Amino acid sequence: MRTLGALLVVGAALWASDTNPPVQDDLKPGLISEWFQYDEAIEDFPNPGTKKPNLRRIDKQINWDQTGEEFADSKMSEHFYVRWTGLLRVPKDGKYTIYTESDDGSRVWIGGKQVVDNSGLHAMEEKSGEIELKAGDVEIKVDLFENEGEVGMKLSWEGAGTSKQIIPAANLFHKKDADLDKDK
Repeated sequence: MRTLGALLVVGAALWASDTNPPVQDDLKPGLISEWFQYDEAIEDFPNPGTKKPNLRRIDKQINWDQTGEEFADSKMSEHFYVRWTGLLRVPKDGKYTIYTESDDGSRVWIGGKQVVDNSGLHAMEEKSGEIELKAGDVEIKVDLFENEGEVGMKLSWEGAGTSKQIIPAANLFHKKDADLDKDK
């Protein structure tokens, strides 16, 4: 009887771990952003290849109004590309709508699947896409390019009982980074 009970406990633990993925211990708040400055016009998403970023930092959220000045304390205002990477903490299973509102182009990948394509040269414009998500942490990548003029970027979501809102800082994480998380 003890063996059967032990098997039931182990089986229940395995089942629980499959339905609720464990939260990772080495996570830190915010997304890692990598900023690339270019000397020439950018009319589509560039491929930085082996180019080193001009700036690397952690951003708690992606929520910047449109401006014709320096964007998001980056010292960049034109001809740049930024890529945010990390993990999105999904509160519960369900269908989510993901939005970007950007000037110029932006895109979002979740779990390796492109969810939003808001590419092109344009003024502040919102696009969205839907995705089924399971509760837990899933990889997210967001990118933005800016050619000339004004620039802005917002990342929002709604679904599974959540009304449309900027994705809260409490739902954005990154794996500990040796350079960016030295003092944390």
